[in-house]
Amino acid sequence: MKAFIKLISITMQQKMYYRVGFLLNLTAPLILLGSQLLLWGAIYRGTDTLGSMSRPDMYSYMLLAFMINSLLTWSSENELSREIRSGAVVARRMRPVPFLWQSLAGMCGNLVLQAAVNVALVAVGFLFFGRYLTTPSLVSLPPFLLSLALGVLLRMMLVSFFSLLCFFTTGYLGLTWTRTALMEFFSGALIPVALFPGWLMTISYCTPFPLMLQAPVAIFLGQPLPMPLWSTFALQIGWTLVFFALHETLYHRVRKTATVAGG
Repeated sequence: MKAFIKLISITMQQKMYYRVGFLLNLTAPLILLGSQLLLWGAIYRGTDTLGSMSRPDMYSYMLLAFMINSLLTWSSENELSREIRSGAVVARRMRPVPFLWQSLAGMCGNLVLQAAVNVALVAVGFLFFGRYLTTPSLVSLPPFLLSLALGVLLRMMLVSFFSLLCFFTTGYLGLTWTRTALMEFFSGALIPVALFPGWLMTISYCTPFPLMLQAPVAIFLGQPLPMPLWSTFALQIGWTLVFFALHETLYHRVRKTATVAGG
């Protein structure tokens, strides 16, 4: 555990070393948040309810979805993929720390910094614009935090597994765009899964993606889920174990087949 925490600390120092890039990475997602709020404001023009969500529900959903979705940035999610394609990944294989731990620590280092900014922005949003939002109940905070932690861990395991696939490709952008497109759509980051047609909502919940974003936000806002709360937690844990097993199986194959130049 000390090695894991040390790796997180090193990652945070690396991210903050280049201050301009660091600040841009932290604040750039605000442009997407602003555009989404403007878009949904235009969609709700002339009506106060869309499907099962009112205008305040949607604004609160978008604010929380932004907070969760931008915890892991493009840079942090693709760091391992870039190292694999450049060959720099050999340094990870030489360290006396499990390969998966290094991947998770790298993402956690970025997550800690981004979370501080995101939580502050959400707090300011509810404090100054609360009359336009649906205010969550404090009773829902503990299950929300648990679901959020499980959802973020699931997302990091999925990213780590997809990154390993770069050992068998000639590039990483195709895999990254595919993963990002699936996650952005089926997780509810672009459109709440609650607004999907029934058949599409069923398909979505057969994937792990809504468990990363839609489920935690719905729990916090008191919105209905298609399953009991305990089942949501169980599915988050189950999918995490699935991607952990896939990661370890694939990494075992990589270790047997990958050749390091010079030895």
